[in-house]
Amino acid sequence: MALRTLATSAVAVAAEAGPRDYSGYSFKDFQAEFVKAYNGQELQVREHSFQENLAEIQQQNSAFAEGKSTWWMAVNEFADLSKEEFQAFLGRSRSGSFAGELSSGPFLKSNELPASFDWREKNVLTPVKNQGSCGSCWAFASTATVESAYAIATGSAPPVLGPQAYVSCMKNPDACGGSGGCEGAIAELAFNYTVTNGLPLESDYSYTATDSACKDFQPAVKVSGYKTLPANDADALASAIATLGPISVSVAASQWSFYGGGVFSGCTGSTGAEINHAVQAVGYSADYWIIRNSWGASWGESGFIRLSRSKDSDMATDMAPADGFNCKPYPSSIQVAGECGVLSDSAYPTGASAAVSVVEV
Repeated sequence: MALRTLATSAVAVAAEAGPRDYSGYSFKDFQAEFVKAYNGQELQVREHSFQENLAEIQQQNSAFAEGKSTWWMAVNEFADLSKEEFQAFLGRSRSGSFAGELSSGPFLKSNELPASFDWREKNVLTPVKNQGSCGSCWAFASTATVESAYAIATGSAPPVLGPQAYVSCMKNPDACGGSGGCEGAIAELAFNYTVTNGLPLESDYSYTATDSACKDFQPAVKVSGYKTLPANDADALASAIATLGPISVSVAASQWSFYGGGVFSGCTGSTGAEINHAVQAVGYSADYWIIRNSWGASWGESGFIRLSRSKDSDMATDMAPADGFNCKPYPSSIQVAGECGVLSDSAYPTGASAAVSVVEV
């Protein structure tokens, strides 16, 4: 369809464009471009954060220009946030300890897989969404993956479903990946919720980016269950993407704030291993994973990021698993693999179909 062709072309253009020249770019330019206004002392606070972030962006882009980095940064709507504020913005992701069926494959080995695969070319993705200031990344990653699963299962165009139903209605009694709603949850719970309750169209349950009260809705899509992939297994993720569809994955996204394009390889230090965000893996090549984010189409490469595969076999220690990867009781640490821990934790729904009737249990 035309929409998918346009989206893919936009990503290609963004990937080839290179970094913008921010010479002479001022705080007033930022305010005008992103329609920002502040009152009182906040103006000084925001300008200070902006100047620090702009310096970081220019430093990274200089490294890219000198051939020392494979990716560049861009000024975006986060440029007036402090590091701590951006960290709070991130939603939490799913948990490896939540009971679910482990997918048994069969998983293809790397030499048996297509050299590259990209679901953006197959008309199974809806337009990139924006979670706003709510930590609902888990709901957006789950919704996007249910949308894609339905499109693949039925051969139909993907329906635009409503993640607000997850945010407002889904319970999280064991504090899996957070306390629920805008404070975080996990994909398994979302997929289980969809088995029982289905998921409505966005047009029937619009997104508010708040922990609003649950309201009755007419389900449009349901699933029969979900499966998880073996942890820290690059062949399993690539095989699932190529043979099943887009997959919900967990990542450490603290260092993604100003990603503008290129192949990202910037997850370093302790925050580079702390899983705190849920996204959708939609493709791969020999060099990178193609990841759909939920920060709007103006972020990154039209809402996507390419994560380097050079660390597929590297393990790191996440010392803060309560922030995004487990249910209570939380372990003291976990091992994660891949750039930004992208291989650490993955899941997908099964049996997607139109919701004819849904029985409460």
